[in-house]
Amino acid sequence: MAVATAVAASMLGGCISVPALRDPLPNTPGAPQKTITELLEQWADLTNAAIAATGDTEGWFRGPLQNGKPWDPAAEEVSLPPCGTVGSKAAHQVSNGVTHEAFESDPHPIADKLTAYWESQGFTVVRTVDWADGKGWMDIAIRANRPDGVQYGLTATTRIVAIDVSTECSTDPSIDAWAEEKTNRRLRTEIPAPAPTASPSAETPKSDAGGGSNEDGEWFGF
Repeated sequence: MAVATAVAASMLGGCISVPALRDPLPNTPGAPQKTITELLEQWADLTNAAIAATGDTEGWFRGPLQNGKPWDPAAEEVSLPPCGTVGSKAAHQVSNGVTHEAFESDPHPIADKLTAYWESQGFTVVRTVDWADGKGWMDIAIRANRPDGVQYGLTATTRIVAIDVSTECSTDPSIDAWAEEKTNRRLRTEIPAPAPTASPSAETPKSDAGGGSNEDGEWFGF
């Protein structure tokens, strides 16, 4: 688990305690790649660290695509985008984000606070958007990168604070196995149970197949 460390109040705009990130340095060349379990732990740790750095750990939820569910790392609702920081082999990283209602109408304070925190943790931080329409709306976007592929993204507007989190890259075979099992589990949940059918008549031979689909394309017999 992450250990707590004090970050200077002058950097974060207030005296709060935030966790130091797990694995602050990238893997050395040839080091074992992280398993899916280790990546999921790193993703949860990275997310919790960013949440703590905002100074408000309550009220965080998943984005609109997750129907606004409360933040729950145990749900493991993540994507596995490809990445290329480990060489020529195909690699993936665990990725997803959390959202909060804006802490105040001006997004600059939260953007500055997270910028200082990420820089203190060895990230290279770039502000890609800093825009205002002159009528009260403001929008800031920040990207924070670490050499091993770990990435943060911040979108802070007059209405929301959204933090995207991506772990380091890995080629460990457990990633594909986990993704396949998760997909199969979802398909087993989504495929409807077959509707009852009348007993076959004597003139209708039974099929030797283990399953198939009806005229509506609904699968059955599995």
